[in-house]
Amino acid sequence: MTQRLHTLCAAIALGCALAAPPALAADTAPAAAAAADPVATQKALGALLAAANDTIPRASSCHGDFGQTGKAKVKDLLAMRMAYLYAGTNVIEGSCSKAAQCTVTIRHAAGEDVASAAISFAVSAGKARVSSLQCVITP
Repeated sequence: MTQRLHTLCAAIALGCALAAPPALAADTAPAAAAAADPVATQKALGALLAAANDTIPRASSCHGDFGQTGKAKVKDLLAMRMAYLYAGTNVIEGSCSKAAQCTVTIRHAAGEDVASAAISFAVSAGKARVSSLQCVITP
């Protein structure tokens, strides 16, 4: 039940973040985020979501307990990072290099509550390679 709730919250937050019209995004996001390329973000996030059911290796800096049952998967990480995107200033930004290395950054700020996660990974056949997942997370 908890896992389904986390996944639902992540899906809603993701839909809101990606579907926000440019005028709304400009009103709620910092100026630097307004310059983010939505096509690049969708490409990077799409590659990460393609690996949603893949298990995060223990050796990865992205490994953790996200309230899931069983081993941590990419979708559990994303659900936890996106769970608080219901209020405040929230930005999801992504980019990929020509060398098929991508980064998705998720930022949340609501008053004193500030958190961010930068998830980097290599892409193969349009899907994130979980063996390459690296995270820099601030609470």
